Amino acid sequence: MEETRIRTAQGLTTLPTETVHAIVNPVAGSGRPARAWPAVRRRLESLGLRVEEVHTTEPGAGIALARQLVERGARELLVIGGDGTVNEVVNGCVDAQGQPIGPVTLTIVPCGTGRDFPRLFGIVRPEQAVDLLRYGQCCRVDIGAIRFRACDGSSRQRYFVNMADIGLGAETAAWVSQSTKQLGGFLAYLVGAMRTILRHRPAELAIEIEGTTVFRGPALMVALANGRFHAGGMRIAPMASVTDGKLEVFALRHVSRFALLGSLLPAVYRGTHLGHPAVEHWTARRVTVRSVEPVRIETDGEVVGTTDVEAWVAPKALSLRVPRGACDGSA
Repeated sequence: MEETRIRTAQGLTTLPTETVHAIVNPVAGSGRPARAWPAVRRRLESLGLRVEEVHTTEPGAGIALARQLVERGARELLVIGGDGTVNEVVNGCVDAQGQPIGPVTLTIVPCGTGRDFPRLFGIVRPEQAVDLLRYGQCCRVDIGAIRFRACDGSSRQRYFVNMADIGLGAETAAWVSQSTKQLGGFLAYLVGAMRTILRHRPAELAIEIEGTTVFRGPALMVALANGRFHAGGMRIAPMASVTDGKLEVFALRHVSRFALLGSLLPAVYRGTHLGHPAVEHWTARRVTVRSVEPVRIETDGEVVGTTDVEAWVAPKALSLRVPRGACDGSA
């Protein structure tokens, strides 16, 4: 990639001189991109970058747009949206074997509801994208891969950057996506979780880790974590790393609604739920979850299908611009 050296108040820095392609989801975060992105774009252009912008128009459009851009030679992609938008773009940049289809690097401009994946790296404001391109570093991080049953009954494969979950979390994500997101990430997911807890029923699940059955019985939720945060800031996997080639797997056994609302839900936001007797935890490179009846699943906040599920890690599949020193996602 061609680069240019410019002098700033902090000294010399390096900027890419090629075109930066921006994939914008205009409806993310209740329209937050329309409020935040134009100022970021103007700032990038003032630094000498040429920005070419495309918009998603429907669910799944980000996959096709990203693939087209990378196949045409794009090397720098800005993703303006939430975790679901990042998920789509990543799925457009990686092939069926978990390999990048081109030498492309992503920079996230967080404008969605949850923004859990960029939170891992301390990326919490849209304007940070300018400094990421000026001073950040490119890191290779893991992504998760999941095979599941689509609505038409066929077997599908999809990648996720942050987390996939089965049961309670997927039902919450479905409600949040269908309801108003004006409350913002934390409140939207908190209200959604409380509402879902009052209605959700456990499912009979079997979990296999590296081919060995480790759990069988009624469970409210199974989470497959690449990153640490979930649902607008829940610290569901405080030990997770996006560079260790592993998934953190959690199962929530059947407990009363009183226990869920009174102790477990607050504990998850603090990251202190791991000692609870209803919470099981394993670390895995490959995991399978089977159910007697189909159970809804979601990836990065978007409902994609139902069980049965097989998940694994695609190591170092994603090149991402992050603040210096934040490659392991522990910012």
